[in-house]
Amino acid sequence: MLKQVTAILLLSAAFPAIVLAADNGAIRSITLSSGGLAQVSRSADINSDGVIRIEVPLDQVDDILKSLVVNGSAGSVAGMSLAGPQPLQETFKGLPFTPEALSSVPSLLTSLQGARVSVTSGGKTVEGNILGIETRKAGDKAAAYLLTVIDRDGAVETLALGEDASVRLEDAELRAKIAKAAAAIAHGKNDRTRTIDIKVNGVKDGSAVGLTYVVPSPIWKTAYKVVIDEKNRARLQAWTVLENASGEDWKGVKVTLTSAEPVTLKQGLHQLYWRERQEVPVNTASNMVPDADSGDLSNRQRLASSTAAPAPAGAMRPAAKRIAGEPAYEADELARLAEPMQVAAGNPTTVTESDISATFELPGTYDLANGDTLSVPIMDADVEADMVDMYRAGSAYRNPIAAVMLKNSTGVSVPAGILTLYDSKTGYIGDSQLSALPKEDTRLASFATDRKVSISEQQTPTEEIASLKVSDGMMNATVKYRQTTTYTVSGALDGERTVIIEHPMRDGWSFSSAESFGKTATHQRLKAVVPAGTEKVLTAVDEQLQSSSYALVDAEPDMLLGWSASAHDKALTDKLTSLADARKRQVAVQNDLERLDSEIEKTTSEQERIRQNLGAVPDNSDLKKRYLKALANSEDQIAAMNERRDAVQAESDRRGDDVAEIIRTF
Repeated sequence: MLKQVTAILLLSAAFPAIVLAADNGAIRSITLSSGGLAQVSRSADINSDGVIRIEVPLDQVDDILKSLVVNGSAGSVAGMSLAGPQPLQETFKGLPFTPEALSSVPSLLTSLQGARVSVTSGGKTVEGNILGIETRKAGDKAAAYLLTVIDRDGAVETLALGEDASVRLEDAELRAKIAKAAAAIAHGKNDRTRTIDIKVNGVKDGSAVGLTYVVPSPIWKTAYKVVIDEKNRARLQAWTVLENASGEDWKGVKVTLTSAEPVTLKQGLHQLYWRERQEVPVNTASNMVPDADSGDLSNRQRLASSTAAPAPAGAMRPAAKRIAGEPAYEADELARLAEPMQVAAGNPTTVTESDISATFELPGTYDLANGDTLSVPIMDADVEADMVDMYRAGSAYRNPIAAVMLKNSTGVSVPAGILTLYDSKTGYIGDSQLSALPKEDTRLASFATDRKVSISEQQTPTEEIASLKVSDGMMNATVKYRQTTTYTVSGALDGERTVIIEHPMRDGWSFSSAESFGKTATHQRLKAVVPAGTEKVLTAVDEQLQSSSYALVDAEPDMLLGWSASAHDKALTDKLTSLADARKRQVAVQNDLERLDSEIEKTTSEQERIRQNLGAVPDNSDLKKRYLKALANSEDQIAAMNERRDAVQAESDRRGDDVAEIIRTF
């Protein structure tokens, strides 16, 4: 943006929407960026003291100190000076009273305690040094103020201060301070500007020097009009809408637009301190508005394999010029619907492309009053356009959105903006959002709901074992998880439709579809042509492989049987089947062993209860004899169960050896 600067003599200053006085020099050119900044270039005269003097709004001084530069081929900048940010406060720091003390006679006299004065009120005059002001209030009446002074002879006098009270200060120095304070207050009430003096050395008096600065400015907008014909072509016309918020009228100003979005910062360089928090905007967008298309990323792969063809001759043409041989508009209403896209004849906008942006240099110069809006065409081109229906998976609505697939064959990138679509026969068909569109890229512009087409979707998850490997008694299983999504498109009864379905990407999953048609940053795209009155099914498959390891010695019999059914090696299948059978027998014995342990534990617990009861009953009683008999029976039961347990344990060990032996054969 600073390519017009021939020699930067001063580095410092950016001022947002700066308001300069009429003698600050004429604005020569303005470059507006999509980042909400304006680069302003203007001329300025140097006075006999070698100073460039400009007046700027107070709230814009910080930006001036950040970005202002002086252009010139000779001389040097010594510096610049201006008043501080709070001159009123600085003025009163050295005064014996505050600004509030000047609001009334009683408050002024109170703040000047000890000063020599002559005060007149109600026809009475007292002279002397102020001792004080007494405030008296009686009931609902207004407060009365009583002044007390001491004169040269030491006499103390009082004076009731009425509405006609007048004061004369005997001290000339104090009178000067009050006059200075009053002037400072008067200036402070209108303290909205600062005069900046830029000292320039080595430049003659009366020489013109250029000033360049960057200021915040209303973002220039782009409104697109698109008229679609029947031959997969469309006329794309872009209009810019911008405002003059510089604080002064533009007279013969050269205007340039750039789609660049630079990093923009500000700092309170003219403040004592400044700290800001980032403001989070409130989202007021309607949920019914389709998201702006971010483009088909697969375009990069297609362009990488072949050199992009140059923009067709005549693709960019002056806004009001027609293609040779283009039929004139008919007189009927429908044929005249494209008239809003016509513009007056004039010089074409000059468009250039850089690495990160496109620049639109508007023809001629412009006169625009401060606060007014300007709208002019910046592009007029024929582009490729395909009508499609777009459906995004998971939508709450079964009807797709009618859209037009636009390819930017203009040769330059175009900025984001709002888009109004017309059909060359039927007229207005809807609005859309257009995100920034690089040259040769494509965008889907969604504009209306297609009620004649409905789409349903169904998901079917499955899983299968992809591979099995055994190593050191561990089974390494790779499982393929598959989710198949079926989209059923019920076409329109009265015409063919091209349907694009956006299927969500899943991190870590592979995607495949016979109807695959490019992708965005977040979705895979499927495309199909659906004839009138027919139904078409599109299938999307997401797959993911997950590997897990299991100890064979602990593997469940059912899992082993499942693995054996999925193994592709017959020897492995047989071994897994044998291992499953052995593990089934081992598990059965282990279950018997657990049941015996549970019974032994239960009987032992009952035996302990009997022992406790024996200590609580009298000797030789029938109850004690009964407990002793029960204790003997429980001892016999425990002995028998321990014998059975030993036998079952031995069987369990043998089954375990069988399992271990089979595992060793893998």
